[in-house]
Amino acid sequence: MDGAPPSNLARWSSIREDDGYSIISGDAYVASTRAPCRNCRRETEVIAIHCESGTVSGEPLERFTVSDVRAIDDALLQQLKRWPYFRRATEGDAIGEFANHCAACGGVIGDNDLHSEPDQVFFDIVHAQDGAITLLPLAQTIRLSGNEHFVID
Repeated sequence: MDGAPPSNLARWSSIREDDGYSIISGDAYVASTRAPCRNCRRETEVIAIHCESGTVSGEPLERFTVSDVRAIDDALLQQLKRWPYFRRATEGDAIGEFANHCAACGGVIGDNDLHSEPDQVFFDIVHAQDGAITLLPLAQTIRLSGNEHFVID
């Protein structure tokens, strides 16, 4: 991103489903970039899940990211092992059960630090500058629960 707030309106949703995964996508990616740790200020690789299409609580949605991840199916968990600093957070560290952690100090780099404001790295992946974020396709349909974030053009 170029640092200027987009003129788009961002939307968040927080849906909890106790008996299943609220988000399903067969067209999902790991979005990766670097961000500073709020504790030690050293940059570390951070990731987010970006879906070009999928369903959220059975409703179709396009071009959204997932934050505050609370649950991940086993197939997705296996694919995410490539990013060891995205892992389960200890209680009280983050809203979601999974979070990015600093490679230097081990502190949680919370999703609020990455998704919630227009100048943050995962706020608007769709309109990010070329090369700012790397998208790596996930191999199969993913299932997870968290908060979806999308931007209305």
